[in-house]
Order: sequence, then C-alpha cells, then structure tokens
Amino acid sequence: MIASPPILFSSLVALWFGATATVAQEPAPSGNDQEPDRPAAQLPEYVVTGRGGFEQERFYAPSSIRVLQGTELKARSRTMSEALTGLPSVHVQKTAYGQSSPYIRGLTGYHNVLLVDGVRLNHAAMRSGPNQYWSTVDMYGINRLELLSGPQGVLYGSQAVGGVVQALSADPRFAAEGQTLANGRFYGRWSSAESSYTGRLEGEIANEDWNLQIGQTIAAYGDLRGGKEVGTQNETGYDFAGTDLKLTRRMGDDARITLGFQRVKMDDVPRTHKTIHGIDWNGLDIESEIYRNHDQTRELAYLRTEWEGSGGWADAGAITLSFHRHDETRDRMKGTGGVATGGDFQGFDVDDLGLTARLETDGAWGDRWAYGIEMHREDIGSFKRKYDANRVFTSTEIQGPLAADATYTTLAAYLQDEIQLNDQWSLIAGLRAERIEVDVDRAEDPDTGNPTAFERDYDSIVGSLRTLYTVNTNQVWYGGLSQGFRAPSLYDLTSLDETSVAESPDFDLEPEHFLQAEIGGRGRHGDWHWEGAVYNTWISDMIVRNPEAAAGNQVLKENSDGWIRGVEALVGYSWTDEWSTELSASWMDGESDQRLPQPGAQRVRRPITRLMPLQATLTTVYQPDPQGWWAEAYVWAVDNQDDLSLRDERDDSRIPDRDGDGFANGTPGYTIVGLRSGWPVAEQALLTVALENVGDVDYRVHGSGVNGPGLNLIFGLDIRF
Repeated sequence: MIASPPILFSSLVALWFGATATVAQEPAPSGNDQEPDRPAAQLPEYVVTGRGGFEQERFYAPSSIRVLQGTELKARSRTMSEALTGLPSVHVQKTAYGQSSPYIRGLTGYHNVLLVDGVRLNHAAMRSGPNQYWSTVDMYGINRLELLSGPQGVLYGSQAVGGVVQALSADPRFAAEGQTLANGRFYGRWSSAESSYTGRLEGEIANEDWNLQIGQTIAAYGDLRGGKEVGTQNETGYDFAGTDLKLTRRMGDDARITLGFQRVKMDDVPRTHKTIHGIDWNGLDIESEIYRNHDQTRELAYLRTEWEGSGGWADAGAITLSFHRHDETRDRMKGTGGVATGGDFQGFDVDDLGLTARLETDGAWGDRWAYGIEMHREDIGSFKRKYDANRVFTSTEIQGPLAADATYTTLAAYLQDEIQLNDQWSLIAGLRAERIEVDVDRAEDPDTGNPTAFERDYDSIVGSLRTLYTVNTNQVWYGGLSQGFRAPSLYDLTSLDETSVAESPDFDLEPEHFLQAEIGGRGRHGDWHWEGAVYNTWISDMIVRNPEAAAGNQVLKENSDGWIRGVEALVGYSWTDEWSTELSASWMDGESDQRLPQPGAQRVRRPITRLMPLQATLTTVYQPDPQGWWAEAYVWAVDNQDDLSLRDERDDSRIPDRDGDGFANGTPGYTIVGLRSGWPVAEQALLTVALENVGDVDYRVHGSGVNGPGLNLIFGLDIRF
C-alpha cells in the first residue's frame, strides 16, 4: 500500500537533486551516429512526448512508447482511439459507435491524458470510466500519434496514470527564399460494414517565413453491421465534422510562432445499448429507453512560441497559451415496454484557459535539465430539464450531470534532470508539485436536495526515478519507479449523472495515488527487432463505483486500494527486403477493494473493472518497392474475459449473461483476420483497399456497448495536388 501523500518516494527523488556528479560523460548515441549493424532502410524514429515536447530518438527512450503515422495511421481505423487497437497493453472499449475509449495498462477515461498538439484535452467534467471525449479529435487532421505508457505525473501531472497519448498535426514546410509553396490534398474513405463515407480536403500555402495549413473533414456513419449472426445494429449511426487551421511564422532557423485552431462537431451520437435498439447477442440484456442521443462540440485555439539552440537557462523551450471549450448535451426518452414515459435534456460546457511553459537547458556536469509550469482555469456550468412523454418540459433541476456553476483551477511546476553516469548508464529523476482548487457556487446537496456551495483544495508532490542502460547501439534496457496522482474531478465530487447508473454527489472524496515499477528493453540485431516491458502498479485511494443494491442501478463512490500488473512484448523479423513479420502480445491482471451490495455491504477484493484479456496481433507485410504497392495480412486474437468487477457483473447490456442468471459472466474471445493493400495509381494518388474481419465473426471488445464490424470492405483514395 502506498502512503498518502507519498512522501517517502518523493523524498528519495529529491535527494537526487542534491547529489553532484564528479565527471562529465559522453551522451548516449544520437540518431546521427553510424550504426553498421542497422539495416540501411531502418532510419531513426524520433518522438516528442517522452521528453515533454522535446525531440528524442525513440530507441533510446527510457519507457514504453509507440508511434503511428502517415498511411499506417489512416489505414488502421476511422477514429483516433480505434487506431490504437491491438497495440500491447491497450484495448479500445466502445460504449457506442461514436464513443471509443482506450484502456492503457488497465486504466481509461480520466486516468489517461490526451494531448492535442501539446495542449491537454482532459477536463474536470470528464466522466469516470470509458467516455467519449477522445472521439472529439479528428483522426484525419492528425499526422502522427504517440502512445507513452505508464504514469507520467512529473511531466504531465494529475490524471497521467495509465499513459499519455499525443495527437500531432503535420509540421509546417517553408519555401525557398523568393518562392511560394502551394499544394492541396483530398482524402476519401468508404466502408461497407460501417455504412460510412468520409471526405477530407486540405490546403497549404507557404513562403520562406510563413506557412498556412487548413483542413475540413466531413463524415457520415450509418448503422453499424456486425458479424453474420448479429447483422445490422440499428440506431448506431451519427454525423461528424472537423475543421482545423494552423498558421506558423518562422523566426529564424530554430524558432517559430504558431497559431492553431480546431473545431469538431458530433451530432446525434446514440448510446444504443441503453435503448430498446440494443441486441441480445450471447444473452445481452435489452434496456428500456426509447432513445439516448449525445451532441459533442470541442473547440481549441492556441498560440505557441518555441525555440531551440539558444543557449543559457532556456536553451530550448515552448510556451503555449490555450483556450479549450467543450460542450455536451444529452437528449433521452425513457420508456416501458417500448412506450415513452418521459425524459430529460441535460448538458454542460467547459471553458479551459491554459498556460504551459516547458524549458530545457544544459547542466554543469553534462546533464540536461527540464523544467516548467502549467496552469489551467476551468469555468464549468451545467443544466437539466425534464419533459413528459410528449416532450413538453415539466421542470428544471438544480444542476445537470455535475455542478451547475463551478471553477476548477490547476497550478503546477516540475523539474527533471537527465545525466550520463558513464558511457552506458544514465539516470532521469524528476519532481512535480501541483495544487488543485475547486470552487463550487451551485450544486445539489446529496443530503437535503437543496442548492449548496463548497470549496476544496488538493496538493501533491510526485516523483519519478528512471534509469537507461545502453548495452550498445543495438540494445537498451530501462527501469524505474514513477508516481501518479489524480485529484477528484468536479464530476467525481458533484455528479448526478445517469449514464449507466445513478450516482450521488460525494464532496469528501480523497485524491488517488499510484506507484508503478517497470523494467523494459528493446533491441535490434540483423533482421530481428524486439521490445518488451513488465510492470506493477500499486493503487491507493482510487475512486471506485460500487453497486448499492443487487440490481446495480445505483452506485456508491468511495476510495479503494488495489494493484495492476502486466507484461507486453513485441518481436519482428525481416525475411527479405520485401517481406517482414511482427508479433505483439500483452497480458495483465489486477484487483481492487470493492463493496458488496446491501444488505451486508462488506468490502471484498475483486478484479478491476473491464480488465483487458490476453491478446496478440500478428502482421505480415509485403512491399517489393518502398515507393510502390504494398500488401498486409494480420490476425488479431483476444481471449475470453470472465474476471469481472462487482459493477461489471451488473452491466449485462454490455457484458453478456451467457447462463441467463441475470448477471453478466464474461465476454467471449475472438480471432479477427484482415487484409490491407495500397497502390500508387498515379504520381500523386494512392488507392488503399482493406478487407477486415474476413470470417465475418461476431465479436465485442470487452465492456463495449456495440459489437465490432463484421466483414468490412474499405476503399481509401489519397490525392495530392
């Protein structure tokens, strides 16, 4: 069990900053060093998320980090969250067709941080568990996706527990002196099982100092067709639109200023499994609501200045001023026996004003210091109105899904040092101090049902201590201890939402604390490459929702202890210059303290909610010409999952009740086979074709509210002009 607050580990990390190195050492090999054992086609891959926005070669990163980009990113799936499907220690739950939420090392929702061009998407109104907010990022406006697994509390603060995902737009290009660069791009996608059409148009114009990029995405998703038994899943489709703009001014060779804007709108996204349109596949329960539809809007504007190579106390840096607005509404009609009985219309909006400064400088002993500050002020409001079966409004509630009027303020500062101890060993130590202030002006008192106001504040100091051992330029090992911290969100404290169940506010929840130990490595030798990691996460005071009664339609929130451990591995082999194969696999287990329903309500230790089952992915690629056509075949295999939490057992509209006893008892495993290929049909045009789920298998990702697509033919056309 972790002490709360975790003073001991943070103090050990603090001792690092009081130590001095006696001799400066040579740095780890850079991406430009000669590596004779590396195949010529295997170029260095660089990432930015692992160092807080500053570039490093992925091979030498002291943590588990994955990258998806370019054609690979767009060919994998239709949404950003779904693009992570099949990656080690990740499973992507779908509450609805338009609501995907990745679990990373056993955690999802507000236990993971999503960055969009370096700006935090997380907000204090995020629901617990899987939620839809990651779906508000336009996949087709992304050029690169980075997944950094494990707690990242020092660099990214509260909520960065399971991992950090960063969605990055395309870097600007500048024309030669006296010239102008102008180009455009069209991308179209059609899918049979998704009944979807997607189109994106992009334009770019630049001279030697200025670059303007603009894009527009429009998508229409029809009702999703499942496998050969389920067929069409009615009332699952929705519409999507995304707009993005980025204006960049180059200030010399190593500095620039960027103004960015993004807007995403999702219309009438149905949460089908809560309605009469759900399915009874493998004993799933069909619920009684007539409809439940969500609208989502996300708008982001940011101004950033960044530089490198300036020397002094801020040799490299990025300062970002951002404004992030989130708007959500839900329209629901309840029913009995298919007859409407009345419903409600509710929503909230969040205005998040943020300022982030991230800086790096060289130390006196060959080390590299990183430091910065992060500030966010979130103004949050909500509403809820009830109506009768004829949609005539009957009453207005004190609040919507969370407090009606509140602010949530985050103030943080961090310091990290990376030093080479010798030619092979390096250490990275960091600390972060964070304060969160909650000021609620209007919320419903859970005891009296009347309006109330209150204030809360939470302080934390978290640390990280990691080491990297470079055996040679073709093999590295890393390990360390990293803390995570999450203060109760405004949703935790004040929620009255009825998403899957009814919740009551709890103004006295404690912050959550996490500590993860991890050992991993990666290597390459001749035609082989590999990487893997093992980890154990100790959990203290995690906020869990327990069913208050046997029916499970009301939950009690309380702090709980537990653990998660897992193994992830990947190995690849290049058979020839044209053929290559990659196999990845991951396993995890975990438990937390939970409370049995009334009567009794004893505390017991049960599996964590929606625990990822054992999974593996095998991919073989044939590419006779790096600039020509390519083909890919893959197998994605997932085991049964019958290790359920108490709340999972009562979630039988998402997890099957295969024995008919009224309780969910597990999600069946599945094996999905798919084919993909791409041809450059013209100098500036690429045609891609995919045949997914060749066996037309009926399957459901564990904990989801819809089944996955059945046999699915996908065409994509990418034209540049």
